[in-house]
Amino acid sequence: MRTSKLSKFAQRGIVMMDALIAVVIFSIGIVGMITLQGQAVNLAGAAKYRTDAAMMAEQVIGQMWTSNNATAGVLATNFNSPSGTAYKAWAATVQSASTGLPGAAGLAPTIVVDADNQVTVTVFWQAPSDANPHQYVTQTQIQP
Repeated sequence: MRTSKLSKFAQRGIVMMDALIAVVIFSIGIVGMITLQGQAVNLAGAAKYRTDAAMMAEQVIGQMWTSNNATAGVLATNFNSPSGTAYKAWAATVQSASTGLPGAAGLAPTIVVDADNQVTVTVFWQAPSDANPHQYVTQTQIQP
């Protein structure tokens, strides 16, 4: 009889231990879900910045196509960085705090138009949490 009483006493508190272990496992799962959610938000922000950079580059390329300036040298005069008048207006929009990309104020975008109207547009940005700037580069051929 004595052994049965000891085994009864030895098992006391096992439900409490099971509950504590369950709480620890549940807490680890919740912390993992919060971490995953934070990473998803960061990646969504990065994707938005890439999309915005692509849209800004495509915007200036669209302006080039519709400007009727694709004749010899006129496109380069208006859109080459840093002196083209159309470039200056577009660059101001890209670098604007309200409509532009984060961190772009110190990183001037570039447009290079060569003699054959081959256009290379580069847009830079740097999110507050990034150590290094990012860039989006696109190339196209503007036909007269």
